Amino acid sequence: MKITLIQMKSDGNKKENEEKTFGFLNKAIKNNPDIICLSEFFLSWGKDFDSGIIDIDDIKIYQEFAKNNNVNLILGSVALKNKNLNKTTNTCFIINRVGNIIGRYDKKYMYVVNRQDFKLDERDDTIPGKTLGIVEIERVRIGIGICFDLRFPEYFRQLTKNGASIIFLPAHFRENTGSIAWNILTRARAMENQVYFCACNQTGDGLCGNSKVIDYEGNIVKELGKEEGILTVELDLDKQEKYRRELPVLDQM
Repeated sequence: MKITLIQMKSDGNKKENEEKTFGFLNKAIKNNPDIICLSEFFLSWGKDFDSGIIDIDDIKIYQEFAKNNNVNLILGSVALKNKNLNKTTNTCFIINRVGNIIGRYDKKYMYVVNRQDFKLDERDDTIPGKTLGIVEIERVRIGIGICFDLRFPEYFRQLTKNGASIIFLPAHFRENTGSIAWNILTRARAMENQVYFCACNQTGDGLCGNSKVIDYEGNIVKELGKEEGILTVELDLDKQEKYRRELPVLDQM
């Protein structure tokens, strides 16, 4: 299975970010991937975060892209309006090759920081999710986490218990609170669950960048630096299955 991660800097309003997104998608599709993954809030960061708050009808153009280009999309995450509450969900939609939404994951764990120099609580405007991000793409079980979920190993263990062999993590990881975690925990989640871990980050001022694909042994297969770019990797699922049989850690879960 060939997967592609798009690392971009979403520093404009929704229109500008979307134009950049489709520029990258049109480049990425030339590599003939099976799955393309975008980063967390790829429409929302930048000049006008609120312009990137969308409803589900705004996803249709991505469904059309998936169908027209015969590709599966993991749509990073979007700030999705909630009609009943004055809040949003941080939502990843999974779209298959024929343009159907086959899964949805709302970020479960909220980013909370309470330092003298930096305070933030995502619960003020974001509704936490309650379910696992698990979906099947072409007979392969795929797990989804978003950004701060990375710090909760029990979540990823549950994805593995539900059959995930590949996990995607769209993210917007900050350097000042998470650079060590980004480099260490992505590899730990891959190794302890014997999964391919595909960490797709935003880049730009104050962000880690460094999107990467890590294999089931914890080896970095391929990674980007701070530059915007496209990362494509062919995953060897047969080799992964052989490794799991030879070192049957997961049998003891």
